[in-house]
Amino acid sequence: MKTEQKYIRIIALTMLLLTVLNKVVVSQGTDSRMKYAKEEKLYAGIMINPEKTGISNKDFSASSQLENKNGISLNLALEGGYFFSKIAGISIGAGIGSYSTELSLDSCSFRFQTSDSENETYEMRIAGKSIVEKQKISFLSIPVCFILRYPVGKKLGIYVKAGMSFDIPIVKTYDESGTFTYDGYYAQYPILLQDLPDFGFPSNLNTSASGNLEIKSFSQTLIASAGATYSLNDTFQFILGLHFNKSLGNISAYNMGTSYHLTSNANELNSIMGGTSGAGVYGFGMSLGLRFYIK
Repeated sequence: MKTEQKYIRIIALTMLLLTVLNKVVVSQGTDSRMKYAKEEKLYAGIMINPEKTGISNKDFSASSQLENKNGISLNLALEGGYFFSKIAGISIGAGIGSYSTELSLDSCSFRFQTSDSENETYEMRIAGKSIVEKQKISFLSIPVCFILRYPVGKKLGIYVKAGMSFDIPIVKTYDESGTFTYDGYYAQYPILLQDLPDFGFPSNLNTSASGNLEIKSFSQTLIASAGATYSLNDTFQFILGLHFNKSLGNISAYNMGTSYHLTSNANELNSIMGGTSGAGVYGFGMSLGLRFYIK
């Protein structure tokens, strides 16, 4: 939460400074640089964002050694915008935002009390190794942003854009694999059952699973970008910049409790996200675009 508030404060401060700049520029309307600022107010555009993206899985309950490898995504959005002054405007769009990550655990072990088919209580002891989970989430995104542009030459300019995206998940999958050993300890006898697959206690069992992640049906993402604009002619403008986005709040719909286990029985494997305190998405990369100004 503190990190999200920090980003919001930075963007708010940037917008405040550039809004003041907007008033200064307007008051200097005779400046030759203002000739660059397009009189056209309405535009349509397309944005392509190649990004390094990730899905955070916070505070995994089964191990503190969870490693995260980010993925690469190519996100696409169509947008329309309106400049209500020479340098300030708003935009709204629609697009697809995709995020992926690969989680890995070299090893983990855990124990819990359970009962067998004859209702006898025993302690299940599970050891896992070489655990890998690939997660992928894609959203239908509707970004709403505030834009500021400023000329620095006859055709060249700079811009800052920031706002919020409203996201609906359309893809939310995971694929997971690992090797597990299951032992059962009956304290009342006492006896330890090992390497008995017919009784539910196999050793070095290769297990895999896939399914859908439990993701909230609606979430919000903070987005910001800044870079340069280049006017190809009076109608078309090329955009090149850097792009950042980060989800606001927890996107996971899992209700983690004391009953969560990565696996409870042979040939069963649950998503790592189900055992975390929360999840989020983030991305950072380039922003490429083309605007068509409607006269």
